[in-house]
Amino acid sequence: MKRILVFMITSLFVAPVFAEDTQLLIKNVNIFDGNNTRLKMGHDVLVENNHIKQVGKGLSAKGAVIIDGGGRTLTPGFIDAHTHIALIAPFDQLENEYTGIYVGAAGGQMAENMLMRGFTTVRDAGGASIGIQRAIDDGWFAGPRIFSSGAFITQTSGHLDMSDRTNPHEHVGGKHSHAQQIGHYAAVDGKAEMLGAARQQFRNGATQLKLATNGGISAVYSPLDLDQFTDDELGAAAETAKAFGSYFMVHAYYDNAVSRAIDFGAKSIEHGHMMTEASVKKMKEKDVYLVVEALMSLSDGSPDFTPEQQKKFQLAKDGFMKMIELAKKHKLKIALGSDTFLSKEAYDLQALEWTARAKLFDSAEVMKQATSIGAELIEMSGERNRYKEGALGVVKVGAYADLVIVDGNPLKDVTILSNPEKNLKLIMKDGVIYKNTL
Repeated sequence: MKRILVFMITSLFVAPVFAEDTQLLIKNVNIFDGNNTRLKMGHDVLVENNHIKQVGKGLSAKGAVIIDGGGRTLTPGFIDAHTHIALIAPFDQLENEYTGIYVGAAGGQMAENMLMRGFTTVRDAGGASIGIQRAIDDGWFAGPRIFSSGAFITQTSGHLDMSDRTNPHEHVGGKHSHAQQIGHYAAVDGKAEMLGAARQQFRNGATQLKLATNGGISAVYSPLDLDQFTDDELGAAAETAKAFGSYFMVHAYYDNAVSRAIDFGAKSIEHGHMMTEASVKKMKEKDVYLVVEALMSLSDGSPDFTPEQQKKFQLAKDGFMKMIELAKKHKLKIALGSDTFLSKEAYDLQALEWTARAKLFDSAEVMKQATSIGAELIEMSGERNRYKEGALGVVKVGAYADLVIVDGNPLKDVTILSNPEKNLKLIMKDGVIYKNTL
């Protein structure tokens, strides 16, 4: 039987209080519905089970639990469209130190922390996160809805290839690396291997695919400008995503990698720092989304980076602002991504993405990026979408009851969300209240 679970949170534990078939009525809130950047003032929201049943003024429901919003702002739960919940440590440590059980336990805690920052949905852009996704859905611990890509698909010596140089390629006597075995990435060489890896991710429960068509900053062995995959390999990924009724996204920086990916049907470009106007125009023409992380792109490189990684980081950083200007000029659909990973301290920076984005976009734009635009993107997973019974990223009748009440107006000052402990007064996901300090 469906029910609302109201969680009473103390400093020590989270204890559920069950209320069978309860309706919950949130009174006196100013609603940002995910699309309209004018608040609906003095409205009420009636939640039944895990969906929104009514939105309006002067609502009543006999026997409903009442929560008084006190004139605060109610928004859809936030969507982070680029996370890596399972990449909890630097790549050499993921390869040599951490078992799958350790990764699942640590990643589960990171997922719960994300929920407590108001992120009720995330799209995991590569890593061994499918098990975490399933454990949350099965009720083992609290966390956001996860749209997992499963293993990050790369090529030998490509971005996120974590195999040591001392481990020969499996074609010449080597073996899959530990990180590859537990599902952080899949290194493929050739059409058949791409087909196998892509199909495996969907078999495991992925909602979409993630490919690298350029090298990466944090990668040890791949130059940033490395143009990854043959046409046969890209075509195999595209065919698989289409066959499963979903889509694929790509990690890319340069024009050629972006353009080739779009030609094969990619629906989401992650990063794109060195794109020129030609690629941005092509993205607009083909209705391709852009996911950027402001905090990581505007910060200094990690002190743990090697000189080569620092050089790649600076190259990407130098191109970032020009790319943002072009994206705004051509009105690309931009979703919010944080891309914080590799340590607990890095994950804890996720909320600062709000402050960083405020340097690039106005507050209302950022709020749409983190709600309705993010929802449009992740829901392209079609039949692979595990959450098809309601809409995400919006406040409307029939939508999932993923709601946040904010002390203040984030449409005017989105940076208030960077202090979730203070300014997020209520966090609800799927009709369950995980925080209520009203």
